[in-house]
Amino acid sequence: MNNNNAVAEPVRSAVDQTEQTRKAKKATRAAVFGTFVEYYDFSVYGYVAATLALVFFPSDNATTGLLNTFLVFGSAFLVRPLGAIAFGWLGDKVGRRFSLIASITLMGIAATLIGLLPGYAQIGVWAPILLVVLRMLQGFSAGGEIGGAASYIREWAPPKRRALYISFLPSIAQFGKGLAAAIAGLAAATLTDPEMLAWGWRIPFLLALPLGIIGLYMRLSIEDSPEFASKKNHTEVKQGQPFAELLRDYRKPLLKVIMIAMVQNIGTYIGTVFIAAYFSSILGYSKGQASTIVLVAVILAAFLIPLAGQLGSYRGGKSILRYAYVAYAVLSIPSFMLMQQGSVNLAMAGLALGMIPYALCQAGTYSVMPEFFPMHIRHTGVAFGHSVGAVIGGGSGPFLATWLIGATGNQSTPAFILCASGLLGLIVISTVRRNPPAATDDANTHQFS
Repeated sequence: MNNNNAVAEPVRSAVDQTEQTRKAKKATRAAVFGTFVEYYDFSVYGYVAATLALVFFPSDNATTGLLNTFLVFGSAFLVRPLGAIAFGWLGDKVGRRFSLIASITLMGIAATLIGLLPGYAQIGVWAPILLVVLRMLQGFSAGGEIGGAASYIREWAPPKRRALYISFLPSIAQFGKGLAAAIAGLAAATLTDPEMLAWGWRIPFLLALPLGIIGLYMRLSIEDSPEFASKKNHTEVKQGQPFAELLRDYRKPLLKVIMIAMVQNIGTYIGTVFIAAYFSSILGYSKGQASTIVLVAVILAAFLIPLAGQLGSYRGGKSILRYAYVAYAVLSIPSFMLMQQGSVNLAMAGLALGMIPYALCQAGTYSVMPEFFPMHIRHTGVAFGHSVGAVIGGGSGPFLATWLIGATGNQSTPAFILCASGLLGLIVISTVRRNPPAATDDANTHQFS
């Protein structure tokens, strides 16, 4: 009898482990695909900005209309921290699953309504006003998405493979941006200018509806993480106020997360957003050449990020960030020197070189951020810290690069900014300390402070 029990226990344990792994992979797929959809929805606005300027901000000065359109684009960043607080509260008090369902629903509805919105010619000043409202709703949703997804995957993934599982978030997000660029580019290439102005710009936005339905279906089919489910009735979850506790008891970890996210977003918005305008406006490449170079680099990054995540599973997220920051400091100037040679192939090689620190930083950032906070405030801490970092780094990086190039005439200025951000990252990561090991390795354990 005892022998039978001894045999049955390892078998039961193996079955339980297999089932846990299956659920972890399913949860990761749902979180990752939802992030893909959200990044598609959020990014498509920028790729049809020139047309939106004519539809919603008609002006005798085309530049004025475009600037107004990009001001609306930027308004989405301003409300991201508010979205982080709201969705963080939902994630930490009600459940990660509920928050992820709510965020993808709001993003999909906002994107679809933009696609249905009448233009200035139909409803006058109400058109740009409603566009601002819907764009801010998108930013509000984005504020809770990536932090919630990273926290959710962290709590499902096997401890030794967390960095790999989480790395699929920024990897697949690249494909979301790529699909948005491809759909917008295909519409512009196949339709005439009058058709694009009349209805063609709506196509990329309306595609958000079927994509959102698929993502919502996937998220409805998942469960909350076992750790959250087992602790959601604890006093600290039921009675706690996540944002107040974050500001009261975790100010130093929060500041470190903001700085880490700021460095990541400087690299993101200089290396994948500003760089397209840099190629065409500063270096003289055609818009077609610039788009091709950036698209190839983004796709390369999408494949490099999981490799960086796999490395992080062995070396740890903190080590990956250290490698990323050193790579930014060392590789950024050679990368931009290659771009400045006037050759498309060399420019492509230069930007590909720049994708090495970018991929390391993406994988390391998302795997490290959840480790600064205990389970009952993790969603709020990650979402709010990342959103504030995105506002500072995403907003200042491209603007600062553009202003400094104009002020100094030095085309390598963006490389210097990336070098400086890498050095800043090294200073921040040197202050990160690993907490003493806990008795159990569960979702309530926060490794860093």
